[in-house]
Amino acid sequence: MLLGGFTTSVFGQQITILDRETNTPLEGVVLFSDDTKISTLTDYQGRANLALFEGQKKVNIQYNGFKPTTIVSTTPEWTDQTLYLTPATQLLKEVILSVARNETRRDQLAEKVSLIDAETIRNNPLRTGAEILELTPGVRVQKSQGGGGSPVLRGFEANRVLLVVDGVRMNNAIYRSGHLQNAITLDPNIIDRVEVVFGSSSVGYGSDALGGVIHYFTKTPKLNAEKSFESTFSSAFNSANMGSMNNLTASISTKKWGSISSFSFSNFGDIRMGKNRTHGFENWGLTPVYSENNRHFYKADQTVNPDPEIQKNTGYSQYDFFQKFLYQIDAQNQLTVNLQYSTSSDIDRFDKLRESSDGALKFSEWYYGPQKRFLAATQFKFFKGNRWLRKGTLTLAYQNVAESRNKRKFGSLDRDTQEEQVHVLSLNTDFDALLSKTINVAYGFEGTFNTVYSRGFTRTLEVQGNAIVGATVPLAIPSRYPSNGSTLGSLAAYSNLIWDYSPKLTFNAGLRLSFSALDAEWKKMALIDPQLTKVVLNSEALTWTLATVMKPQQGWQLNFILSNGFKAPNIDDIGKIRENAGVLIIPNSFLKPEYAYNFDFGLTRISKNQKNQLSFRGFATLISRHIVRSDYIVFSDVTTPNLETILYDGEELPTVANKNLGNRWVYGASIDGQYHVSEHLMARASLMYTKGDKNEKYGPLPSIAPYFGSFSLIYEKERWNLQANYSFSGAKDPDQYSFGGEDGLEETPILSSGIGGSIYAGTPSWGMAAVFINYDPKPHLTFQAGIDNIFDTHYRSFASGVSAPGRSLQLGLRVKM
Repeated sequence: MLLGGFTTSVFGQQITILDRETNTPLEGVVLFSDDTKISTLTDYQGRANLALFEGQKKVNIQYNGFKPTTIVSTTPEWTDQTLYLTPATQLLKEVILSVARNETRRDQLAEKVSLIDAETIRNNPLRTGAEILELTPGVRVQKSQGGGGSPVLRGFEANRVLLVVDGVRMNNAIYRSGHLQNAITLDPNIIDRVEVVFGSSSVGYGSDALGGVIHYFTKTPKLNAEKSFESTFSSAFNSANMGSMNNLTASISTKKWGSISSFSFSNFGDIRMGKNRTHGFENWGLTPVYSENNRHFYKADQTVNPDPEIQKNTGYSQYDFFQKFLYQIDAQNQLTVNLQYSTSSDIDRFDKLRESSDGALKFSEWYYGPQKRFLAATQFKFFKGNRWLRKGTLTLAYQNVAESRNKRKFGSLDRDTQEEQVHVLSLNTDFDALLSKTINVAYGFEGTFNTVYSRGFTRTLEVQGNAIVGATVPLAIPSRYPSNGSTLGSLAAYSNLIWDYSPKLTFNAGLRLSFSALDAEWKKMALIDPQLTKVVLNSEALTWTLATVMKPQQGWQLNFILSNGFKAPNIDDIGKIRENAGVLIIPNSFLKPEYAYNFDFGLTRISKNQKNQLSFRGFATLISRHIVRSDYIVFSDVTTPNLETILYDGEELPTVANKNLGNRWVYGASIDGQYHVSEHLMARASLMYTKGDKNEKYGPLPSIAPYFGSFSLIYEKERWNLQANYSFSGAKDPDQYSFGGEDGLEETPILSSGIGGSIYAGTPSWGMAAVFINYDPKPHLTFQAGIDNIFDTHYRSFASGVSAPGRSLQLGLRVKM
């Protein structure tokens, strides 16, 4: 047996080359002599004929993404050998897995792809699965509460951005169009890498990928590791919310199978905001009063907050479990079983708990019930070596998502609850064909089926002192989604071609045909619209991508992309009932799919040593049949004399619904770069600008953030890793906020209030500095320390309903055992 990464001896006429960590054969490994006159490639089984090198003293071996090695022939007698190549972290950054749904070199792809690898996650303060996305340029994360995190790509958010984990789409039938916190159900401790693909990506992924794709790849068990058993314990602390994140991971590695088991417990307290109010608004974001009520505790009145800079009701806790098995059936077949489970405590909706009515807090309770996500997936990989079927991956998955919303007003004992449960079955088949040495084709099929159960009920609480001891029998109220059940299914086939026409020119072309079928039904009780009892919507879409990668000379790359994407309406788009900021969102059965047509241009300059890089991107996206909230009249309603309002939960509320409102434009640009100042010091910088058109009738587009960016200095030497970071954002004027309320204008500073309502200032600009240190005194031990928000600046990210943490001390410990 031979080990990759150093010079060794060879005694065989045939060699088999495998990935050391996964034990899979490596096809296309280059073997060549010193004078390069003799060379060969491994086949689909990782095999190569060493007889070609008879008489040579040594053979050089190289494969993209792995450490190069050399093998030496010391005797004339040959026997079969197996060589294991070791992945090289830096080189793996040049291999992208998500765009074409298989391994592709970065220089073959025209799309902008940002990569967050395990090393980057490890060298930064521990964050939630949503917050780690802020480690990559061009991604903004919105928060409505402590347990929040809704990523935004190029002005697209929520169900217009596709979340994927290990090849399985997370977006389900009730992913909403406003803000989502589902990304926090992914434990950062189990993430191996995150790939963020910017721009329409519907060829590989189908509906929802209008703004892009965020693909989480979890850690994979290793085979043939040096240690058959290894465990790691990590713990992190943040003083801004007195929060802690703790993880224990255990790995088993044998020749034929491997296992990773991980358990995490996170506990976050209430967030303390910054004190330094450079924006000039002295009272913005302060919480002078709050509600102490929760699922088990009752208090009739609001409570005075002794420290208004502590944002009460922003704390929560979370448990995460992860188990993955890898079994090597034989040299050409591999099986993976992937289990993930996440559950949280109740998560208070902080922004709703701050709403007031007649000078006092409106809600005594407003919380999400435990957010639960379960994933069970099995993945079968095989290596055939045929021209049209070199290799393939079959992924069968089941997901179960449960969530609820619970609210109660001050002065009332009636608690309203809306509960949802979603079951998702999916099958993905991804295949790879090599038509010639320069033409590669990826193709496959996808099928998904969502079943949604939704119910709404109210119960009157039974109280003894401050304790809630029981509740009355539930009475039906309008459910959030169709009360008699709903389903959403999809079928799709795709193909993506990469043609290396020459060393300086690569063409990409992709095509996807998708079908979706939605069926929703309401019970006859507790209806908002008596005429709406059933909806059936079938839609189809043909999406495509045309792209060119040009390398006119060494170190320069030009990228051009024309693509389109689509979003088929889901259950949330069509059938949701929700009150928000005094407006009632109601179902609209006439909704149609929306499309995005995208042009993307990129220019990249890379230094000869591959260490320094400067990249510019410009894009323009036309959204056709744009889905957005707008006024909607229920003509059958007789609860009020006004056609534009409905009596709901004891209040007369104006009604809106999602509607297709013509064509809209989003355009913008980004610039990212890194420069090695010295062998140990590197600088990174990024800037993102997005602009949406402003329609006179329907107003500005939602989710269009002001410009934002970052600058970092990173020093690495031996056992030290030091980082200094500065993040910033421009201001957003109030007249640029969407009319539908998605941007949360009411969460910005108030300039004045009167009978006609309040006048808001919009989001002020802000800047935040931080430092963080990693120190490895021993190979198995790491200490971490840092200060976040050094100048204790008070700020809120655009559209967020909670202020960012103030100055905080961050500590971490990681021990390998």
